[in-house]
Amino acid sequence: MKTIPSELLRTFVTINELGGFTAAGERLGRSQPAISLQMKKLEEMLGTRLFLRGSQLEMTQDGDYLYQEARAMLAINDRLVEKLCGGGVSGKVRLGIPNDFELAFVPRVLRNLARVYPNIEVEVDCEISRVILQRFHRHHYDIALVMEPERVDDDRDARDIRVDDLVWVVGDTALLEGEAPLPLVTYPLGCLYRSAAEAALRARAMSYRVSYASTSLLGIFTAVEEGLGVTALARSVSPDHLHCVDGADRLPELGRVTFGLHYQTGELSVAAHHVLDYLRAGLADMGGERPPMSRPGR
Repeated sequence: MKTIPSELLRTFVTINELGGFTAAGERLGRSQPAISLQMKKLEEMLGTRLFLRGSQLEMTQDGDYLYQEARAMLAINDRLVEKLCGGGVSGKVRLGIPNDFELAFVPRVLRNLARVYPNIEVEVDCEISRVILQRFHRHHYDIALVMEPERVDDDRDARDIRVDDLVWVVGDTALLEGEAPLPLVTYPLGCLYRSAAEAALRARAMSYRVSYASTSLLGIFTAVEEGLGVTALARSVSPDHLHCVDGADRLPELGRVTFGLHYQTGELSVAAHHVLDYLRAGLADMGGERPPMSRPGR
């Protein structure tokens, strides 16, 4: 009976969560060639290929299966170590996030974090991205997740950003018919969603009216479900039970946005570093596009 070293499994999982061999090496304190040798050893031990030929990141069917199972095995290992070794990492981490993520991946990320690091306290503040970024610059947060316009040249660590499409979201498609002003369900002024929607409609010379404004994502979902209007959201946070429209005869294209993590590396505590790692993994699982790998850290 073969026993797979947990070190090899952790390297394999880290490669996929951080987006590359180099990034995994930097996180694990190993060189890129050393990481490659570990993956070669793992493949030889299992007698299968884990990555498609010519690709370091696209997994084979066996690789995808191993990734899911390895994550579960490592989670058990980490819980055992944390429980039996006692104490562990502790501390308070202040996190600012857009309203969207109050219902999206952040609760799941924090749940997974709490299983391994129960003594890390994360204080979460939800607001529109403009306010979150302002507060971050005033040192209100250790880490901030912010939605921003897509940049042509973004030199941030690729683990910290995801690019996503903006889409129109509607419950009743009948709202898209007729010549009446388009009813908008949206966040208050200052929200990037609202700015993108209004700018796109004005560029098309389309008439519209704000039928419902709320600071709550749940409130916006409910208003759209009840047929009060259409809204603009990132595709990755759009609920499955509502209709996503990229652009139709009546609706203009909305463009794309970036979700990015902001932090000061030299000011992060050990606890904050762990929170950052889990947020990066959450962004990776969320979907969207990952920009080309760039230099790590800031």
